[in-house]
Amino acid sequence: MLRSLAVAALVFCSGEAFAQETMFRLKNATGYPISQLSVSPTQLNFWGPNFLRPPVIKPGEVREVSYRAPTDYCMGDLKVGFADDGAPAVWQYLNLCTLQKISLHYDRASGITSARYDE
Repeated sequence: MLRSLAVAALVFCSGEAFAQETMFRLKNATGYPISQLSVSPTQLNFWGPNFLRPPVIKPGEVREVSYRAPTDYCMGDLKVGFADDGAPAVWQYLNLCTLQKISLHYDRASGITSARYDE
């Protein structure tokens, strides 16, 4: 456990040191207003800061978002916080190096998340 935390801290810190401004178009197809977005290296659950600027992204809305993307890894997870105080949801194994547009889908009853890159 301690080793995993040390690796996560190293990856996260090095990612901050070697980061570039990245932008992508996000479509909120979750059905809930999105108020927070953060990124972690895949499966490490070491979340960076919320990079979503107000206002919230309403259901069905498309917005261009930007964040400081690490340059030392491409595969990451995206965590979304909802303005209605619902539990956060996570989309895993996203290629952050090639991400240009994404549509996030979420079934709150089952907890299943999915994403489409062609919408």
